[in-house]
Amino acid sequence: MATSVTSTMTRPLDKHILRHSHDLPLPKGPDVLDIRSSQESLLHNLDSKILEGLSQPQGSKSFPSLLLWGEKGQVLYDDVLEAPEYYPYRIEDELLQQRVDDIARTVASTGTDMLIELGAGNMTKTAQFLSAIDNYISYPLVYYALDVDQALLERSIVALKRRVTFRHIEVRALFGTYDDGANWLASPEIAAYRRTLMFLGSSIGNDEQDAAVRFLSSFTQAPETGVPQNVAGFLLAVDGCQDAAKIEAAYDVPGGYSRRWVKQALEYARELLGEGIDRVEVDRIFDDNNWKFEGRWLPERQRYQTYLTTTCSLTATIRGQTITLEEGERLPIISSGKWTRETVDGVSLKAGLSIEKSWKNPEFDYHIYWLQPSLKRVDSGIVIIDELEAEGRDQVHHPNE
Repeated sequence: MATSVTSTMTRPLDKHILRHSHDLPLPKGPDVLDIRSSQESLLHNLDSKILEGLSQPQGSKSFPSLLLWGEKGQVLYDDVLEAPEYYPYRIEDELLQQRVDDIARTVASTGTDMLIELGAGNMTKTAQFLSAIDNYISYPLVYYALDVDQALLERSIVALKRRVTFRHIEVRALFGTYDDGANWLASPEIAAYRRTLMFLGSSIGNDEQDAAVRFLSSFTQAPETGVPQNVAGFLLAVDGCQDAAKIEAAYDVPGGYSRRWVKQALEYARELLGEGIDRVEVDRIFDDNNWKFEGRWLPERQRYQTYLTTTCSLTATIRGQTITLEEGERLPIISSGKWTRETVDGVSLKAGLSIEKSWKNPEFDYHIYWLQPSLKRVDSGIVIIDELEAEGRDQVHHPNE
């Protein structure tokens, strides 16, 4: 049972504000809403981020992982997903299918207004999950798919609407980065709506733990003000496998699928930087033959790290910046965390969230966690104490742990 404690963080909301957020009109907008920020969005200046990463001192150079997620990158990644050795996708899909009713019932019980899927991609797992939620609700809900690939979003939205018709759910998409999504959700016209976040694919592990805390916090608190957001819950998929053989086979899939996906980042870099007088320099620096794929399982960090490594020394001047790379220099491009439950609990708590429920595949220790705010707003619709009991006091709520 939940308990209440006094706090100076916030005053109780007036009764007319405590009305259910379903009384609000649903957010309006096009099927695919462009929420990118021209000043802050990484997607708008990815070319500059490439040069910035390559211009760092030796040992600190890197490629932005967004180079992997262009239209061609997504197609090649789909080939990786189909490989039997790549267990995370298969195991998560099986777990969702086996427990979809319980997961959907958990989400529906919060009375959430919005469900936002972060990094939605091709939405292959979305239809069944939304259908299950649709069966448990009798109120309107808007599903938003957030991704950095506009063309993929448009195709996937059309395909999803063709596959299934929902009674209560509207399907839309947000074109932008995670930062863009967090800022949009904190905007005055959206902030009042109760939202549930969904982050599948164990993508949270792509960040180091400190960065993951900041990432989760950006959705539970307004990025600029720190004001708690109206979060009903957070569905978070996390791979906890610690078996080196299974992990290495999954991230360097036989047949070269992983390698082709990672190395296409070089082609994307050539496309972004290759216009104008620097074309020859760009083609030489990002020539496929000058780089090789490498990957390592780092058990002490609970992480598999993927690199692009130079096969020769390289020097070029691109857009006025001199880039020098030594032979054998490893540049990280993406990593995948394999976090134990203890690690997930620690990261979540630092972001103001606590594990309320989880669903697990025991063979691979793959989890889908249901997280809720440790400190709950009085208008969140979850675990709220009696209004009379709270009268005259500031209030937040702590679920039992």
